[in-house]
Amino acid sequence: MKQIIIYTFSLLFCAAVQANPGPHAATGSANIQSKALVNAGTVRFQFNAISAAPEHKDSVLIIFDRCDRTGAGVVYQVFAADDAAGITIPEVPAGKYFVTIQCLGLHHDRLEKTVLIKSKKSEKVHIALETSEEFSKDKVVIPVYRPDFSDMAVRTK
Repeated sequence: MKQIIIYTFSLLFCAAVQANPGPHAATGSANIQSKALVNAGTVRFQFNAISAAPEHKDSVLIIFDRCDRTGAGVVYQVFAADDAAGITIPEVPAGKYFVTIQCLGLHHDRLEKTVLIKSKKSEKVHIALETSEEFSKDKVVIPVYRPDFSDMAVRTK
């Protein structure tokens, strides 16, 4: 029995000497983030006419969902359309995505597209929005209706 215990302790000691130190919590998370940045691309959504007037700002909700059904992505910050009526989203992990684009504002369009993002590449997606106008009481035209009381016949079957 004494020999079995000595043999077991010697095997554990040899295994402890041969073992490599594992990653620490701080370096492990930094290592994962650096791999994600290396394997990331950029996507630009270019809208044809996001707003007719410069004082109107439209909000756009963009949802990335992986095609392999592993879950939706993470929104890192809020993006606004630039002067060229486009939104650029940097550092999107490479892969194939179902992208849902919902306009919330003057436009109420909802689009779904499949986008392939490659590592260290820039992808451009063109989005055609329907024309829309801002509602104004001054622009509403109600047609005049004058009923003709002499032509009110009752029809029977």
